[in-house]
Amino acid sequence: MDPVTSLISKLSISIYPIHQAPVYYSTMSEILNLSYGQYPNSTITHLYNFQESQIPYTKDTKLNNQLSTFLYKSIANGSANYYPRALLFDLRGGLGALNKYEYSEEVPQLNMPVVNQQRVTTQLQKNEYQKSLDQGKTDGSLLNTGNTKYWTDYNKLIYNPKSVITLPSYQHQYDKFGSNYNLPAQKFDTFSTGKDEFKSIEVESMESFRYWLEKCDFLQGLQIGTTIDDSWSGVTTSMIEVVQDEFFNNKENIWIYGQYNHQLQREKPSIIHKVSQIKSFVELYKSSSLFIPLSPDYNSPMLSGLDTGSIWHTSCIPALFINSIWGVNNQYVDQVNMLHMQENLLHGDEARKIVNEVKVIGERDVGVSDMMMEVDLTKVRDLSTLTQQALKSEINLGISKSTENIRYINRNYVLQDKKKLDVSGNSIASNDDDVPTNVYTNPYMTKITEIDTFPNILQNKRDEFHIEFNVHNGIKDTLKPYKTTIDRLRLNLDDLIEDKAELVEDINNIISSYSSGFESDGDDYYD
Repeated sequence: MDPVTSLISKLSISIYPIHQAPVYYSTMSEILNLSYGQYPNSTITHLYNFQESQIPYTKDTKLNNQLSTFLYKSIANGSANYYPRALLFDLRGGLGALNKYEYSEEVPQLNMPVVNQQRVTTQLQKNEYQKSLDQGKTDGSLLNTGNTKYWTDYNKLIYNPKSVITLPSYQHQYDKFGSNYNLPAQKFDTFSTGKDEFKSIEVESMESFRYWLEKCDFLQGLQIGTTIDDSWSGVTTSMIEVVQDEFFNNKENIWIYGQYNHQLQREKPSIIHKVSQIKSFVELYKSSSLFIPLSPDYNSPMLSGLDTGSIWHTSCIPALFINSIWGVNNQYVDQVNMLHMQENLLHGDEARKIVNEVKVIGERDVGVSDMMMEVDLTKVRDLSTLTQQALKSEINLGISKSTENIRYINRNYVLQDKKKLDVSGNSIASNDDDVPTNVYTNPYMTKITEIDTFPNILQNKRDEFHIEFNVHNGIKDTLKPYKTTIDRLRLNLDDLIEDKAELVEDINNIISSYSSGFESDGDDYYD
């Protein structure tokens, strides 16, 4: 341990709650990713495109990350191929120009060799980027918002056929609810629809999950991307229930990144959709060991040229955050696995598992000399000495947008350099000295913006940034209107929420967990 890390570690124990997160190592530790629907699939495509950039295509390539965490290496005929350790779920037609077995050596059941088999169910053609990629060339300038309507349009890695599963009954519609293939008026829009539809893919899903599980030596856990405001939440929770019962006995680390569909939020949701979102939120919370709902604010000075109608654009913003976490999970130096990161965040309180404040904070030079000043560790209790910067521009991704009159339960940072403890000290009030704070390092997290498929949506693509993700009791301001909505519900929606009283009690229990421990908090969570 270097002197700076050593001293910080000692200070964290003796006088100050901010501490450098401990370093953990493992020989082989894998993470399985499950992704449901067009938004999460687009997000995970950005993430895996960054993983692809880490693959050593030349012998002298220096490895900074443990590729086996997120990629499976298959060796055949003396050559190595890397496949994502992932299952991606989409609606019928959601794969765009990609054929599930296009690059596979054989089609299951038929045992027929195929080479670049063309789709027969659609006339979609590969865009110029994918055609170029088939020729071994990468040229991100070929991508634009007009030719990136599917995640497969900018995907760089080849997926094993057991990684891609499509729902047969519902048809993909870009940036809209999917529609029933035979009855177009029926939409893929509610939690209950997702639960029902999972039955049609349950056998295939479990076979594919088992296939990937057997290729893991030491599983860290599952990281899951899904949407909260359509039917994928129902598919997700249904599958987690089966997976937990069949494989893990409810003892596995399961992180859920729940995304809100930005297009659907522009429209005023119906009462049915409101209730479905509430039900989805609560059930995803109950299904996870860590729940991170994400609703990016696109009105940020860090963003420029963002097309909010392009999923390729909007999905890369959650990827900035998640990629920083992936790096902490699989980098060789300062690696922290899922279990220890989760323990650092929860501190034994498994009920307070909603990460409700998430920020990408820019570190643009604002003309202040010594912007990233050396830290005087003798004055570490005076947080104003940690930085001389003005307030940074930021992108807010969490569901808690306001920080007024709230109490932090914990703070967490991912920085590029542990020797530059620039954690926006001015934002940490002096009366928060007792808040547990974890500091992780990931020197490579900004590199994702340099990938050729990453859209040019940042004001300055070379800007550095760090990540802040926190838990505070402001989540109650989100949950109390949920409780009111369900309490006042007069419609008969038994097929959606089954037991109204149980749902209200579930919400009350979550609110209660964020109310206890604050003696000066006069809120009655039953109000």
